[in-house]
Amino acid sequence: MKRRLLALSVLFACNGGGDDPAPGTGGDDGAGADPYDVVIGPYDVDIRWTAYGIPHILAEDYGSMGYGFGYAFARDHACVLADQIVMVRSERSQYFGDGFIDEDFGWLAVGVRAEAEQGWFDLSEDMQRSLVGYAAGYNRLLEEGGADPRCNGEPWVRPIDHIDLLSYYLALGGVGSASPLIEAIGSGQPPASARRTSSQEQPPIPSVEIFEAVKAPELGSNGWAIGRDRSEGGGGLLLSNTHFPAEGERKWHEAHLTIPGTLDVYGASLMGVALINIGFNQDVAWTHTVSNAPRFTTALLELDPDDPTAYIFDGQTEQMTATDYTIEVLQDDGSVETVSRTLYSSRWGPVINAPILGWQENLAVAFTDANDFNLAMIETWFGMNHATSLDAFKTAQREIGGIPWVHTMATDTAGNAFYVDSSSVPNWTPEMEARYDTWLTEQPLAGLFADQGVIVVDGTDPGFEWAEEPGAWKPGLVPWDKMPKLDRTDFIFNANDNHWLSNTEALLEGYPALYGAEQTARTPRTRMNARYLSEVGEGTASGADGKFSLDEVEAAALGGRAILAEELKDEASTICEADSDVEIDGETIDLTAACAALAAWDGTASVDQPGAALWREILGSGVFTFDDLKDQGLLHSTGFDPADPVNTPTGLDPDGGIREAMGRAVLNLRAAGAEPGVVLGDIQFMRKDDADLPVPGGQDLEGVIAIATYSGGNATLLDVEPRAPVINGTTDLTEEGYQINYGNSFVMVVEMNESGPNGRAIMTYSQSDHPTSPHFDDQTALYGEARLRPIRFTEEDIAADTIEQLNLTLD
Repeated sequence: MKRRLLALSVLFACNGGGDDPAPGTGGDDGAGADPYDVVIGPYDVDIRWTAYGIPHILAEDYGSMGYGFGYAFARDHACVLADQIVMVRSERSQYFGDGFIDEDFGWLAVGVRAEAEQGWFDLSEDMQRSLVGYAAGYNRLLEEGGADPRCNGEPWVRPIDHIDLLSYYLALGGVGSASPLIEAIGSGQPPASARRTSSQEQPPIPSVEIFEAVKAPELGSNGWAIGRDRSEGGGGLLLSNTHFPAEGERKWHEAHLTIPGTLDVYGASLMGVALINIGFNQDVAWTHTVSNAPRFTTALLELDPDDPTAYIFDGQTEQMTATDYTIEVLQDDGSVETVSRTLYSSRWGPVINAPILGWQENLAVAFTDANDFNLAMIETWFGMNHATSLDAFKTAQREIGGIPWVHTMATDTAGNAFYVDSSSVPNWTPEMEARYDTWLTEQPLAGLFADQGVIVVDGTDPGFEWAEEPGAWKPGLVPWDKMPKLDRTDFIFNANDNHWLSNTEALLEGYPALYGAEQTARTPRTRMNARYLSEVGEGTASGADGKFSLDEVEAAALGGRAILAEELKDEASTICEADSDVEIDGETIDLTAACAALAAWDGTASVDQPGAALWREILGSGVFTFDDLKDQGLLHSTGFDPADPVNTPTGLDPDGGIREAMGRAVLNLRAAGAEPGVVLGDIQFMRKDDADLPVPGGQDLEGVIAIATYSGGNATLLDVEPRAPVINGTTDLTEEGYQINYGNSFVMVVEMNESGPNGRAIMTYSQSDHPTSPHFDDQTALYGEARLRPIRFTEEDIAADTIEQLNLTLD
């Protein structure tokens, strides 16, 4: 029996008629074909869940694999994907009211759904079948009423289709570009003289805080690929240590996908993604870390004095393109009204309601996105999932492209290690770089935007149009040959700084300026990663032989070492020898207990350690800036040296501010009901419904690689765990302590050998959002013990560990 997603007014509504064309057969470019006209089924898939709720999907074809994968995902996270589909459909106002009007218009203007419809036939047939099956499996779970209580039965939780999924993936591609600016895009309105209808009012100018997601994205990670020279077994070793939120749409879901003889890949996917984003197969293991290279630029438009919807380019006047959009908006009485808005675009992209500037009579700002219409990313990951060698893995990135906003690290069974900043970055020539430097000195607004991490160029100047070169996945982006990359047999790594220090013996230099400055100070976390990997000998991370084992990589990932503590805490603990008192805001604080706590502390962010919370409050007391932690300032006695980027800056400046910082730290902890020697596990926890579970880890400012902090980066409308009033926003200390919902998320270590991969992992917030699931908090409790669990990859291991199995069919 055939089913069409187009007809899903009820789940799996039947269609009669003739044969449907197979996906991808509507013509070379899909011209004249209906992207909704697809075949659903037949499907036959086995799902075996092993301990901690990990689904192993076994199918004979891509459609069935997607069907099982979508079902298994929905059992854990249906509400999250339902929420995001409402968002990309521009329907939040329809269900939740007028607080989402700008957002809904923004997604319409970005055009993710229109792009998904247009680009559907550009996808491979295997990818198409996977998406159609995934949507059908998700819908089956909804039909069974299996969504968690936060959304089960809500009117906005409806069946989805493959175009919904593809629209959502396009929105994921805009995490570092369109997404943080979506309301500014949706509220871009010209002055009154150019408004097309009386109902369109001039919106308020957004706060500059919307640039915070660009300047300091709430996503990070550590990634290591260790080669045969530093691997005990001679094959590659991988550490995937992602730092993503524990709530919302940026969570991970772990799974194993198998089509015998075709695909066998294990790892984690972002919510609702029908393939593996980070993981391994028989031949290659890989991970990603977020790149801070820009994914967009903006352009300052000089407007026509007589028409603020026309602008000057290369001495000529060009008219903006006006497009009318319509949404439905829920009213207070329960009725729904239609609201329309006209939005405008230029050769530089959508014209936005810019922070600081708005849209004036003579000036406006347009937005150019490197990741618009990025359908290539899903096919690139699909190719990576299937890669049978590191060369094939590279080919997927080189020939398909589209990795939107991450660095990539990979290794293989032969012990090769590879790094590339494969994110989508505007391609500027050296002449453009020089032109921009001049522009910064001439235009104050350009400098003001630059201070917020945003590039704004002269929109009248064609010299700022992105340069087109062969080898880019999209015209105007940096081609593969110019991307920072490195092949090694010892190690490579990244911790969200740029490419420069990817290996301590082979610094990457001479790359385009948009990838970031070279020979500059690194973050404490980057230095800690580099120290783990570069140090050799007794007592180091790799031991006396200098070669890492799987156990040693796991110990490094979870051990909680903090580079600033290793370098400074012993000196700080002696502060009381000269004088134990410090005056803070007119109050005399006795530092004796603080000095004792630091002296007793082993310097790690472990749950059983006193002193870790005190040290965090010292560094985050407000006395020091983050720059002070990276270079010489009020903290260090010796500044950064590009010839020794791992071990500098160093030394404590006893006169710089450490005494005041210790005093303020004591006061902060007292406000939270804690003493300076409080054990970290007594004050740091992840809240899971009615349980507060202790978790290890620290913050970037400490130089810990195991991150534990708090994030508001949740774009869903779903309920989140309550949080007590905040005492220190820098350290996220609340009246109840450190409530963690961000940081170490999916942590995986894998060794690649000719006999097959062997790995361990943990999902720190556990696999399922469903509060009645046994997998709602089981891994969180394990993580509190700083332990990983074994990955079940072989048929023998899966069979021995299966706790539940299900055969799903659809005729």
